[in-house]
Amino acid sequence: MYRSSPLLRVLPKLGRSVPIRHFRASTNDPSALTLNDVGKMYEVPMVTADVLGFPKHLPSAYRKQLDTFNECVWMCRKPFLEVVNCLQAVRQTHPSMRVVLWGKFGTGKSITLHQAIHYANSQNWVVFTIDSAMNLTRKADEIQMSSYKNGRIDCPTLAVGLLNLFKQQNRDQWKKLSELLTSKTYEWTKVDRTLEGKPITDIVEMGLSAPFMASDCVGALIRELKRHSSSGVVKLLVAIDNANSLYGKTLVKRADRTYAPPDDLTLVHQVRKFFLNDWSNGATVMVADKKEISDARDMLTTPLNTPLELFGEKGFDAIDPFIAIETGLYTKEEANAVYDYYMDKKWIASPKARTEEARQQLLYLSAFNPFHYERLCAFN
Repeated sequence: MYRSSPLLRVLPKLGRSVPIRHFRASTNDPSALTLNDVGKMYEVPMVTADVLGFPKHLPSAYRKQLDTFNECVWMCRKPFLEVVNCLQAVRQTHPSMRVVLWGKFGTGKSITLHQAIHYANSQNWVVFTIDSAMNLTRKADEIQMSSYKNGRIDCPTLAVGLLNLFKQQNRDQWKKLSELLTSKTYEWTKVDRTLEGKPITDIVEMGLSAPFMASDCVGALIRELKRHSSSGVVKLLVAIDNANSLYGKTLVKRADRTYAPPDDLTLVHQVRKFFLNDWSNGATVMVADKKEISDARDMLTTPLNTPLELFGEKGFDAIDPFIAIETGLYTKEEANAVYDYYMDKKWIASPKARTEEARQQLLYLSAFNPFHYERLCAFN
Protein backbone atom coordinates (compact mmCIF):
# COMPACT_ATOMS: atom_id res chain seq x y z
CA MET A 1 0.00 0.00 0.00
CA TYR A 2 1.19 3.52 -0.83
CA ARG A 3 2.28 5.47 2.22
CA SER A 4 2.63 9.24 2.23
CA SER A 5 5.83 10.91 3.33
CA PRO A 6 6.04 11.85 7.04
CA LEU A 7 6.79 15.43 5.93
CA LEU A 8 3.56 15.56 3.92
CA ARG A 9 1.62 14.32 6.92
CA VAL A 10 3.08 17.12 9.07
CA LEU A 11 2.55 20.01 6.62
CA PRO A 12 -1.25 20.26 7.00
CA LYS A 13 -0.86 20.43 10.77
CA LEU A 14 1.73 23.17 10.42
CA GLY A 15 -0.55 25.07 8.05
CA ARG A 16 -3.45 24.92 10.49
CA SER A 17 -1.29 26.14 13.38
CA VAL A 18 -0.10 29.29 11.61
CA PRO A 19 -2.74 32.07 11.79
CA ILE A 20 -3.56 33.88 8.56
CA ARG A 21 -3.15 37.59 9.28
CA HIS A 22 -5.99 39.09 7.28
CA PHE A 23 -5.34 42.48 8.88
CA ARG A 24 -1.99 42.90 7.08
CA ALA A 25 -1.76 45.01 3.92
CA SER A 26 -0.37 43.53 0.72
CA THR A 27 2.84 45.56 1.06
CA ASN A 28 4.81 47.68 3.51
CA ASP A 29 5.82 50.11 0.76
CA PRO A 30 3.68 53.24 1.33
CA SER A 31 3.92 54.22 -2.34
CA ALA A 32 2.46 50.86 -3.43
CA LEU A 33 -0.61 50.90 -1.17
CA THR A 34 -3.96 51.00 -2.96
CA LEU A 35 -7.64 51.19 -2.11
CA ASN A 36 -7.56 47.42 -1.71
CA ASP A 37 -5.29 47.95 1.33
CA VAL A 38 -7.63 50.38 3.08
CA GLY A 39 -8.45 49.08 6.55
CA LYS A 40 -5.31 46.96 6.76
CA MET A 41 -2.07 47.38 8.68
CA TYR A 42 1.39 47.96 7.25
CA GLU A 43 4.75 48.17 9.00
CA VAL A 44 7.47 50.80 9.09
CA PRO A 45 10.93 49.32 9.74
CA MET A 46 12.13 50.37 13.18
CA VAL A 47 15.38 51.63 11.68
CA THR A 48 13.38 54.03 9.51
CA ALA A 49 11.10 54.96 12.41
CA ASP A 50 14.14 55.85 14.54
CA VAL A 51 15.67 57.97 11.77
CA LEU A 52 12.41 59.89 11.33
CA GLY A 53 12.13 60.42 15.09
CA PHE A 54 8.80 58.63 15.46
CA PRO A 55 9.56 57.19 18.93
CA LYS A 56 9.84 60.77 20.25
CA HIS A 57 7.40 62.76 18.15
CA LEU A 58 4.37 60.53 17.64
CA PRO A 59 1.31 61.03 19.89
CA SER A 60 2.07 59.81 23.42
CA ALA A 61 -0.43 56.91 23.43
CA TYR A 62 0.99 55.53 20.21
CA ARG A 63 4.58 55.98 21.46
CA LYS A 64 3.78 53.68 24.40
CA GLN A 65 2.33 51.10 22.04
CA LEU A 66 5.34 51.34 19.75
CA ASP A 67 7.68 50.83 22.70
CA THR A 68 5.67 47.83 23.93
CA PHE A 69 5.44 46.06 20.57
CA ASN A 70 8.88 47.15 19.40
CA GLU A 71 7.40 47.68 15.94
CA CYS A 72 5.76 50.58 14.12
CA VAL A 73 2.56 49.31 12.53
CA TRP A 74 -0.31 51.55 11.51
CA MET A 75 -3.36 51.42 9.28
CA CYS A 76 -3.73 52.39 5.65
CA ARG A 77 -6.77 54.67 5.58
CA LYS A 78 -8.36 56.75 2.84
CA PRO A 79 -7.10 60.13 4.18
CA PHE A 80 -3.53 58.87 3.91
CA LEU A 81 -4.07 57.72 0.31
CA GLU A 82 -5.56 61.14 -0.47
CA VAL A 83 -2.42 62.81 0.91
CA VAL A 84 -0.25 60.47 -1.19
CA ASN A 85 -2.25 61.38 -4.31
CA CYS A 86 -1.62 65.05 -3.55
CA LEU A 87 2.11 64.50 -3.09
CA GLN A 88 2.30 62.52 -6.32
CA ALA A 89 0.78 65.51 -8.12
CA VAL A 90 3.57 67.88 -7.02
CA ARG A 91 5.33 69.48 -9.97
CA GLN A 92 8.14 71.96 -10.46
CA THR A 93 5.94 73.97 -12.81
CA HIS A 94 3.20 74.51 -10.20
CA PRO A 95 3.30 76.45 -6.92
CA SER A 96 3.81 74.38 -3.79
CA MET A 97 0.76 72.45 -2.66
CA ARG A 98 -0.88 72.99 0.71
CA VAL A 99 -2.88 70.24 2.42
CA VAL A 100 -4.80 70.61 5.70
CA LEU A 101 -5.75 67.53 7.75
CA TRP A 102 -8.76 68.21 9.94
CA GLY A 103 -11.29 66.22 11.90
CA LYS A 104 -12.56 65.39 15.36
CA PHE A 105 -10.31 64.54 18.28
CA GLY A 106 -8.68 61.12 18.07
CA THR A 107 -9.44 60.41 14.40
CA GLY A 108 -5.80 60.14 13.32
CA LYS A 109 -4.71 63.56 12.06
CA SER A 110 -1.21 63.37 13.56
CA ILE A 111 -0.75 59.72 12.58
CA THR A 112 -1.69 60.58 8.98
CA LEU A 113 0.84 63.43 9.04
CA HIS A 114 3.59 61.04 10.14
CA GLN A 115 2.53 58.54 7.49
CA ALA A 116 3.05 61.32 4.95
CA ILE A 117 6.54 61.92 6.37
CA HIS A 118 7.31 58.21 5.98
CA TYR A 119 6.03 58.26 2.40
CA ALA A 120 8.14 61.31 1.50
CA ASN A 121 11.21 59.70 3.07
CA SER A 122 10.65 56.53 1.03
CA GLN A 123 10.60 58.68 -2.14
CA ASN A 124 13.85 60.48 -1.19
CA TRP A 125 12.18 63.80 -0.51
CA VAL A 126 13.77 66.32 1.84
CA VAL A 127 11.59 66.65 4.95
CA PHE A 128 11.22 69.69 7.20
CA THR A 129 9.10 68.82 10.23
CA ILE A 130 7.60 70.87 13.03
CA ASP A 131 6.24 68.27 15.43
CA SER A 132 3.99 70.88 17.09
CA ALA A 133 3.61 74.52 16.10
CA MET A 134 2.04 75.05 19.52
CA ASN A 135 5.47 74.48 21.06
CA LEU A 136 6.77 77.50 19.15
CA THR A 137 4.20 79.76 20.80
CA ARG A 138 3.61 78.12 24.19
CA LYS A 139 6.87 76.43 25.25
CA ALA A 140 9.47 79.09 24.57
CA ASP A 141 11.14 78.78 27.98
CA GLU A 142 14.26 80.61 26.83
CA ILE A 143 14.03 83.76 24.72
CA GLN A 144 16.29 86.55 23.49
CA MET A 145 15.79 89.63 21.37
CA SER A 146 16.73 89.21 17.73
CA SER A 147 19.93 90.88 16.57
CA TYR A 148 18.70 90.73 12.97
CA LYS A 149 15.26 92.36 13.27
CA ASN A 150 14.48 94.94 15.91
CA GLY A 151 11.54 93.93 18.12
CA ARG A 152 11.52 90.29 17.05
CA ILE A 153 11.99 87.51 19.61
CA ASP A 154 14.24 84.47 19.15
CA CYS A 155 13.77 81.10 20.87
CA PRO A 156 17.23 79.45 20.72
CA THR A 157 16.29 76.12 22.33
CA LEU A 158 13.34 75.54 20.00
CA ALA A 159 15.39 76.58 16.97
CA VAL A 160 18.13 74.09 17.85
CA GLY A 161 15.45 71.42 18.22
CA LEU A 162 14.14 72.14 14.71
CA LEU A 163 17.63 71.96 13.23
CA ASN A 164 18.42 68.72 15.09
CA LEU A 165 15.22 67.10 13.85
CA PHE A 166 15.90 68.28 10.30
CA LYS A 167 19.39 66.78 10.39
CA GLN A 168 18.14 63.52 11.88
CA GLN A 169 15.22 63.02 9.48
CA ASN A 170 17.34 63.80 6.42
CA ARG A 171 20.30 61.64 7.38
CA ASP A 172 19.93 59.58 4.20
CA GLN A 173 19.77 62.78 2.12
CA TRP A 174 22.59 64.59 3.91
CA LYS A 175 25.17 63.92 1.18
CA LYS A 176 22.80 65.30 -1.44
CA LEU A 177 21.99 68.31 0.74
CA SER A 178 25.70 69.02 1.19
CA GLU A 179 25.95 69.41 -2.59
CA LEU A 180 23.38 72.22 -2.58
CA LEU A 181 25.09 75.60 -2.28
CA THR A 182 24.04 78.87 -0.66
CA SER A 183 22.93 81.72 -2.92
CA LYS A 184 24.32 84.53 -0.77
CA THR A 185 26.62 85.27 2.13
CA TYR A 186 24.93 85.07 5.54
CA GLU A 187 26.48 87.25 8.23
CA TRP A 188 25.48 85.89 11.63
CA THR A 189 27.77 88.13 13.70
CA LYS A 190 30.67 90.46 12.97
CA VAL A 191 32.90 87.40 12.96
CA ASP A 192 30.74 84.42 11.98
CA ARG A 193 29.39 84.06 8.46
CA THR A 194 28.47 81.46 5.88
CA LEU A 195 29.88 82.46 2.52
CA GLU A 196 28.06 82.30 -0.77
CA GLY A 197 28.65 78.99 -2.52
CA LYS A 198 29.01 76.95 0.68
CA PRO A 199 26.90 73.82 1.36
CA ILE A 200 23.53 74.63 2.92
CA THR A 201 24.32 71.98 5.53
CA ASP A 202 26.85 74.49 6.91
CA ILE A 203 23.87 76.64 7.95
CA VAL A 204 22.50 73.75 10.01
CA GLU A 205 25.87 73.08 11.63
CA MET A 206 26.28 76.78 12.41
CA GLY A 207 22.95 76.89 14.23
CA LEU A 208 23.70 73.74 16.18
CA SER A 209 27.14 74.96 17.27
CA ALA A 210 25.93 78.43 18.24
CA PRO A 211 22.35 78.32 19.63
CA PHE A 212 22.07 82.11 19.92
CA MET A 213 22.20 82.20 16.08
CA ALA A 214 19.93 79.17 15.56
CA SER A 215 16.72 81.13 14.90
CA ASP A 216 18.34 83.10 12.08
CA CYS A 217 19.85 79.86 10.74
CA VAL A 218 16.37 78.32 10.54
CA GLY A 219 15.23 81.28 8.44
CA ALA A 220 18.23 80.98 6.12
CA LEU A 221 17.71 77.22 5.79
CA ILE A 222 14.05 77.72 4.86
CA ARG A 223 15.03 80.26 2.21
CA GLU A 224 17.60 77.92 0.66
CA LEU A 225 15.33 74.86 0.77
CA LYS A 226 12.57 76.75 -1.05
CA ARG A 227 15.04 77.95 -3.69
CA HIS A 228 16.55 74.52 -4.36
CA SER A 229 13.14 72.87 -4.37
CA SER A 230 11.93 75.36 -6.98
CA SER A 231 15.00 74.65 -9.10
CA GLY A 232 13.97 70.98 -9.25
CA VAL A 233 17.06 69.60 -7.51
CA VAL A 234 15.03 68.20 -4.60
CA LYS A 235 11.43 67.74 -3.60
CA LEU A 236 10.46 69.21 -0.24
CA LEU A 237 7.79 68.13 2.23
CA VAL A 238 6.98 70.52 5.06
CA ALA A 239 5.02 68.75 7.83
CA ILE A 240 3.47 70.92 10.56
CA ASP A 241 1.39 69.48 13.39
CA ASN A 242 -1.01 71.87 15.18
CA ALA A 243 -0.34 74.36 12.38
CA ASN A 244 -3.23 76.64 13.37
CA SER A 245 -1.20 77.60 16.46
CA LEU A 246 0.94 79.72 14.13
CA TYR A 247 -2.04 82.12 14.14
CA GLY A 248 -3.15 81.58 17.74
CA LYS A 249 -2.06 83.03 21.06
CA THR A 250 1.35 82.90 22.72
CA LEU A 251 2.73 82.66 26.23
CA VAL A 252 5.88 84.60 25.32
CA LYS A 253 6.16 87.87 27.22
CA ARG A 254 7.93 91.05 26.21
CA ALA A 255 10.00 93.14 28.59
CA ASP A 256 6.88 95.07 29.63
CA ARG A 257 5.25 91.71 30.66
CA THR A 258 2.65 91.83 27.87
CA TYR A 259 2.14 88.80 25.65
CA ALA A 260 3.86 89.04 22.29
CA PRO A 261 1.75 88.25 19.20
CA PRO A 262 2.89 85.31 17.02
CA ASP A 263 4.09 87.79 14.38
CA ASP A 264 6.87 88.89 16.75
CA LEU A 265 8.34 85.39 17.11
CA THR A 266 11.19 84.73 14.68
CA LEU A 267 10.44 81.02 14.21
CA VAL A 268 6.74 81.64 13.58
CA HIS A 269 7.60 84.39 11.10
CA GLN A 270 10.01 82.11 9.24
CA VAL A 271 7.75 79.04 9.16
CA ARG A 272 4.87 81.08 7.75
CA LYS A 273 7.02 81.72 4.67
CA PHE A 274 6.21 78.17 3.55
CA PHE A 275 2.67 79.43 2.90
CA LEU A 276 3.82 81.89 0.24
CA ASN A 277 3.40 81.09 -3.45
CA ASP A 278 7.05 81.86 -4.22
CA TRP A 279 8.30 78.25 -4.40
CA SER A 280 7.42 75.03 -6.16
CA ASN A 281 8.17 71.29 -6.38
CA GLY A 282 7.05 70.69 -2.83
CA ALA A 283 4.11 70.49 -0.45
CA THR A 284 3.13 71.64 3.01
CA VAL A 285 0.96 69.21 4.97
CA MET A 286 -0.63 70.72 8.07
CA VAL A 287 -2.81 69.53 10.94
CA ALA A 288 -5.59 71.79 12.22
CA ASP A 289 -6.29 70.88 15.84
CA LYS A 290 -8.79 72.45 18.20
CA LYS A 291 -6.56 72.18 21.28
CA GLU A 292 -5.24 75.62 20.34
CA ILE A 293 -8.57 77.12 21.37
CA SER A 294 -10.21 74.51 23.63
CA ASP A 295 -9.75 71.19 25.37
CA ALA A 296 -9.30 68.63 22.62
CA ARG A 297 -11.41 66.13 24.61
CA ASP A 298 -14.32 68.53 25.16
CA MET A 299 -17.36 66.78 23.71
CA LEU A 300 -20.03 69.06 25.20
CA THR A 301 -19.52 72.52 23.72
CA THR A 302 -20.13 73.35 20.07
CA PRO A 303 -17.30 71.64 18.15
CA LEU A 304 -14.75 73.73 16.30
CA ASN A 305 -13.05 71.43 13.82
CA THR A 306 -13.00 73.02 10.37
CA PRO A 307 -9.91 74.84 9.04
CA LEU A 308 -11.72 78.21 8.95
CA GLU A 309 -12.80 77.90 12.59
CA LEU A 310 -9.34 76.80 13.76
CA PHE A 311 -7.05 79.00 11.65
CA GLY A 312 -9.22 82.09 11.91
CA GLU A 313 -9.67 84.53 9.06
CA LYS A 314 -6.06 85.69 9.04
CA GLY A 315 -4.62 82.17 9.05
CA PHE A 316 -7.19 80.90 6.56
CA ASP A 317 -6.32 83.67 4.10
CA ALA A 318 -2.61 82.94 4.54
CA ILE A 319 -2.84 79.24 3.70
CA ASP A 320 -5.54 79.55 1.03
CA PRO A 321 -5.75 77.90 -1.50
CA PHE A 322 -5.36 74.48 0.10
CA ILE A 323 -6.77 70.97 -0.09
CA ALA A 324 -8.76 69.97 2.99
CA ILE A 325 -8.74 66.27 3.92
CA GLU A 326 -10.97 65.11 6.76
CA THR A 327 -10.00 62.24 9.03
CA GLY A 328 -12.97 60.29 10.31
CA LEU A 329 -14.10 57.51 12.61
CA TYR A 330 -13.24 53.89 12.00
CA THR A 331 -15.41 51.83 9.73
CA LYS A 332 -16.43 48.45 11.15
CA GLU A 333 -13.84 46.74 8.94
CA GLU A 334 -11.07 49.06 10.17
CA ALA A 335 -12.00 48.52 13.81
CA ASN A 336 -12.04 44.77 13.32
CA ALA A 337 -8.60 44.86 11.71
CA VAL A 338 -7.22 46.78 14.69
CA TYR A 339 -8.86 44.32 17.08
CA ASP A 340 -7.33 41.37 15.21
CA TYR A 341 -3.92 43.05 15.30
CA TYR A 342 -4.15 43.67 19.06
CA MET A 343 -5.26 40.08 19.58
CA ASP A 344 -2.28 38.87 17.59
CA LYS A 345 0.10 41.03 19.66
CA LYS A 346 -1.56 40.01 22.98
CA TRP A 347 -2.39 43.69 23.57
CA ILE A 348 -5.88 42.49 24.45
CA ALA A 349 -5.02 40.11 27.27
CA SER A 350 -8.03 39.28 29.45
CA PRO A 351 -10.04 36.17 28.45
CA LYS A 352 -13.36 38.04 28.50
CA ALA A 353 -11.99 40.68 26.12
CA ARG A 354 -10.95 38.01 23.63
CA THR A 355 -14.52 37.09 22.72
CA GLU A 356 -16.90 38.14 19.98
CA GLU A 357 -19.16 39.82 22.52
CA ALA A 358 -16.25 41.89 23.81
CA ARG A 359 -15.36 42.90 20.26
CA GLN A 360 -18.85 44.36 19.83
CA GLN A 361 -18.74 46.08 23.23
CA LEU A 362 -15.46 47.79 22.37
CA LEU A 363 -17.01 49.17 19.19
CA TYR A 364 -20.01 50.42 21.14
CA LEU A 365 -18.00 52.01 23.98
CA SER A 366 -15.51 53.71 21.68
CA ALA A 367 -18.16 54.89 19.19
CA PHE A 368 -15.63 53.93 16.49
CA ASN A 369 -13.24 56.70 17.59
CA PRO A 370 -9.66 55.47 16.89
CA PHE A 371 -8.13 57.05 20.01
CA HIS A 372 -10.80 55.80 22.40
CA TYR A 373 -10.79 52.37 20.76
CA GLU A 374 -7.03 52.00 21.29
CA ARG A 375 -7.27 53.15 24.91
CA LEU A 376 -10.09 50.70 25.67
CA CYS A 377 -8.14 47.83 24.10
CA ALA A 378 -5.09 48.76 26.16
CA PHE A 379 -6.99 48.25 29.41
CA ASN A 380 -8.59 44.92 28.50
